[in-house]
Amino acid sequence: MPWDLHADVVVVGGGLAGTWAALAAARQGGTVVLAEKGYCGTSGVTATAGVGHWWVPPREQDRAEALRERQARAFGLGEESWMRRVLAQTWELLPTIGETFRFPTDDDGATQYRTVRGPEYLRAMRRLVRRAGVRILDHSPVLELLVHADGSVAGVHGVRRQPGEGHQPGADYQVAAGAVVLATGGCGFASRLLGSQNNTGDGYLMAVEAGAELSGMEFSNYYTLSPAWSTMTRSMSYLFGTYFDADGQEIPLGRPLHTETLARAMLAGPVYTRLDRTPQHIQRQMPRVQPNFMLPFDRKGINPYTDLFEVTLRCEGTIRGTGGLRIVDDDCATTVPGLFAAGDAATRELVAGATSGGGAQNSAWALSSGTWAGRAAVAHARRAAGRGV
Repeated sequence: MPWDLHADVVVVGGGLAGTWAALAAARQGGTVVLAEKGYCGTSGVTATAGVGHWWVPPREQDRAEALRERQARAFGLGEESWMRRVLAQTWELLPTIGETFRFPTDDDGATQYRTVRGPEYLRAMRRLVRRAGVRILDHSPVLELLVHADGSVAGVHGVRRQPGEGHQPGADYQVAAGAVVLATGGCGFASRLLGSQNNTGDGYLMAVEAGAELSGMEFSNYYTLSPAWSTMTRSMSYLFGTYFDADGQEIPLGRPLHTETLARAMLAGPVYTRLDRTPQHIQRQMPRVQPNFMLPFDRKGINPYTDLFEVTLRCEGTIRGTGGLRIVDDDCATTVPGLFAAGDAATRELVAGATSGGGAQNSAWALSSGTWAGRAAVAHARRAAGRGV
């Protein structure tokens, strides 16, 4: 017999979007279970990254310029109202984790909210979630969504992979709940990107099996650069590179960096770069902000700012692409009643249009969509309980 639990809301996934969703749901007064197939606080791509947020002061001129810049990348397909909501929600909420997270400061001592280190960020989120009363099920992958006869979500069924609470490894469990938030990340495991090995798209599959729809998958074709011998992808750093073909001829790219041009060059032979245009202050900050970026170079004895090294392009799927579960309202609901999507599990078309590329926009989306989904899931669960569902 499966181990039976009950909650108002189940959050599936313990990464950035999942922890923000669980925190929001608990702060709304809901009883919350968070199920994570790894360990909440170390799982997913955030745990390997230096995380930047789309962090724009609430001055109309600044935000209007930020929207123009993003819309240019999005081929004009983003929706301004959603983009503004993400900017406002990120500006409001990110500083609130300061009770468990020490934000970095610049050389003048000013607090820097935009860029934080992923491992510390997720550890802080785990502490906040636990303090809020969320029950965390680590090493407990969800296998399927449970649904009522009318097609609405009834909870989840999964398996415990480690012993605990009187159960042996391999024991089934299920959580009956009035709503579910899928924050299972994207799909990019086949690219061998650092931190994406467990981003297998299982959340998409479970949702589609329950009747949900996908959207924007045709836009999930984003490629990013990494050293040829490494899975470490950090897009921003490569904006400062000078690129050469196998004959030592510089490859003219223009600005911003056009990966399509590099892809064509790679069809003809190896491509090399050195990040020689990186400003000195970024070079100084990099070991502190993104220490793992430097590790592959340190191990090879390469100074990426002065030495040439070979690069390749890796497809990042829906992790830095756009597609995911289609959301149908401002609360990140899906087409299945009681099922909500957040972070990379949800399509980012509304804020990213036809392209994403990761980084600041995606982190802000994870925070915002997780918060909206978590709050709305509690409200939905209460309405369902009132109807006796």
